[in-house]
Amino acid sequence: MTRYIPTKYRANLSKYKYSGVDESLLSKYVLGPYWTKLVTFFPLSMAPNTITGLGFLCVVANLLTMFYFTPDMTGVCPSWAYFSFGIGLFVYQSLDAIDGKQARRTGTSGPLGELFDHGCDALNTTLEVILAANALQLGQSWWTILSHFLTLGNFYLSTWEEYHTGTLYLSAFSGPVEGILMIVVLYLVTAVTGPQIWVQTIRSAFGLSSDFLPIIPDVQVNHFLIAFGTIGLAGNIATAFQHVVKARKDKNLPVAPALVGVLPYTGMSLIAYFWLNASPQIVNEHLIPWILYMGLSFGYTVGLMITAHVTHQPFPLFNVSFLPLLFGALNANLPFFGFERLFGAHMENIYLWSCLAFAAAAYAHFALVVVNDLCDYFDIWCFTIKHPKKAE
Repeated sequence: MTRYIPTKYRANLSKYKYSGVDESLLSKYVLGPYWTKLVTFFPLSMAPNTITGLGFLCVVANLLTMFYFTPDMTGVCPSWAYFSFGIGLFVYQSLDAIDGKQARRTGTSGPLGELFDHGCDALNTTLEVILAANALQLGQSWWTILSHFLTLGNFYLSTWEEYHTGTLYLSAFSGPVEGILMIVVLYLVTAVTGPQIWVQTIRSAFGLSSDFLPIIPDVQVNHFLIAFGTIGLAGNIATAFQHVVKARKDKNLPVAPALVGVLPYTGMSLIAYFWLNASPQIVNEHLIPWILYMGLSFGYTVGLMITAHVTHQPFPLFNVSFLPLLFGALNANLPFFGFERLFGAHMENIYLWSCLAFAAAAYAHFALVVVNDLCDYFDIWCFTIKHPKKAE
């Protein structure tokens, strides 16, 4: 095994068993029956990871469509493009939901499926932020950055919670279910009305008089939606902490070491803020490479967390994807300490693309090595079923 899965943790792969709790009524009564029927349309010869990958490719196609019409993320796409964003995301959610069912049908359940599924989910989080920012006309702004870190924060908390509890919890209102459907509706509304609706104030958008609920601030609709997301994150923080604290106490383990696991994301967010605050041109002009770099870096971080979870390794608190972020923030803030920058603002865009290339290489290396390790250990293939089995 490699440094991602040291030899002494290899045997733990055989002990892994997925555990999940979904409290969503929408999943139970509406989407669940739909997913159960949908999976029957896929042949038993198709690997679950292939289904997941096909769904992810739909989102990638949406992103490429957006970049074709508005490379800087700030323009307006044709109506049919926003329809395709909604359809693509719904297809992704559907295929992402049935890969586990396909694994049980084909007898191929295992840690590789969770790693691949969560890996696609982590990357999809960033891609959807870019697409939604365009639909909401947030453009290259602090609002887009805030929405990015809110969504990444929710995903990080969920993964951290699963690591310490052994269970993936989906609340009555969760991002993978209700959250995704809300974004799908957002895309469809944008296709019908145009994105201009989101930059109107709440009263203008809904034709409300100033006397109607005067305590509600008359802010732009897109800003209100992000504020709503902030409230959701606060609720998820409280729930995740509650689950982790209970799990640690039930196992007679100290709580403090588990709480330290929140520091990597918190620290990364603060360092990112200090960099962006010192280099506002990134926010206003070069946000695309920044978001893609942070998204890949986040995907790498979450991938390490999931790998640690399925192999019972210590929680990863630091990794190489943080290094470009640390260096960029340090360089941007050198004047604060009385020193000149090592490179100025005119070179920072080149550095951002270098960060993106570094993160892509690191993530690709991690994904290829871990997938190959797991395939070798279980004697399986990633995208095809090597040893057909009877359904569980």
